[in-house]
Amino acid sequence: MTPGELLTLAAQSCVDGAKLLRDMRVDVSSKGTFDQVSTADLEVEAFLRAALVSGAPGSAVVGEELGSSSAPLTWYVDPIDGTRNFVRGIPLSCISVAAAVEGSLVAGCVLDPFRDELFTAAVGVPFRVTSTGLTIPPGTSPRPLVLTDIPLPGSPYQGEMELLSDLLAVADVRRVYSTALSLAWVATGRADAAANIGIHPWDVAAGAVLVREAGGEFREIGTNGFVAGRGEIVGWLAERMEGIVS
Repeated sequence: MTPGELLTLAAQSCVDGAKLLRDMRVDVSSKGTFDQVSTADLEVEAFLRAALVSGAPGSAVVGEELGSSSAPLTWYVDPIDGTRNFVRGIPLSCISVAAAVEGSLVAGCVLDPFRDELFTAAVGVPFRVTSTGLTIPPGTSPRPLVLTDIPLPGSPYQGEMELLSDLLAVADVRRVYSTALSLAWVATGRADAAANIGIHPWDVAAGAVLVREAGGEFREIGTNGFVAGRGEIVGWLAERMEGIVS
């Protein structure tokens, strides 16, 4: 399958998966000290796994809730990125799916079910936003806008509060608590950069494709961090974060 065909499958799976949320009873349980999992996470991921593997036989899935496997074609699935927002009814979460071929990310989509907004891109397929809601063309501001959840509760790293303090002096900052959605917003130009520490592959795989295909850069920081975006703020953040995780 071509990257474009993989993107079509991923996007349709996201759209169909989101329909499950409309009539779903959502129960929540603890997943570690600071994290939660809902029945929506489990049911949507199960649906996405079945749809993706059925559409691309022999492929494998790396998912947040139901385990991981590997194959030449691997899907990265986050059924509800921003669960802590979702379970409180805060409309800042999304469904995220990416495809990797022989380890290289080639297609990604992020669906915001609250705004019915779909962000898509693939190698050879330009970044696109499809929305049925109100959209405002991104404007400019005198300071860069950065999306970050640093520091996360329970983080083992020293220096994150100092980073946040210094960042507030040079940029406008928003805490979204949905990494995939933050990256989609960076891709479309609503923010200049996004950065987090303590992430997993399924958090960033689709967003990384979106940002790169939209003309931005995505930098991995250590084993579980990233900076993505455009402009000088990306290098500034990368240098500071590398000092924290090293």
